[in-house]
Amino acid sequence: MCFWPRLAYADTMKLGFFESLTMVGALAVAIPMVYAGGSIYLAGNTIGLFFVALGVVMVLAERFITTPFDIPSIVAKKTVGRFMRDPEETEPDAADGK
Repeated sequence: MCFWPRLAYADTMKLGFFESLTMVGALAVAIPMVYAGGSIYLAGNTIGLFFVALGVVMVLAERFITTPFDIPSIVAKKTVGRFMRDPEETEPDAADGK
């Protein structure tokens, strides 16, 4: 039994190959920035919070904002989705008699 509730948007969180690569790139920049910002903040300088927030915004922007580079993949997914249906979604043929 799973104690975590299933998220309604779980299907939208799937990342393709190129989306995963861009997310890894964003994380490669954001993680050291957040780490450094946290260290600066813990040392007593409040500018560290700016770096933490900037790192979080970078990751969220990469995940949720559509860029011009994302448009071709979105168009390709919608085009393929029109012509090719998932086998689970197709209804059984009427000729089967069921």
